[in-house]
Amino acid sequence: MMTEKLCVDDMQCNGCAGRVVTTLMAVSGVVKVITSLDDHTAEVTFDEKSTTSEALHSALLGAGFQTQGKKCC
Repeated sequence: MMTEKLCVDDMQCNGCAGRVVTTLMAVSGVVKVITSLDDHTAEVTFDEKSTTSEALHSALLGAGFQTQGKKCC
């Protein structure tokens, strides 16, 4: 398992945060998502044998969210 913090620049409300969780949980291999509205991030735990960081970013883009395409610090 791998955990990565992703920047979701335009996640502004609880509704957005819920959509981020739903979108990322639908990606095969994702087991846990924790969002933070304060710093606009999603911490994602996933099986790196089943998915990739790129797939996570693509899922967010497909759901209409802006992402920097890289991990947040």
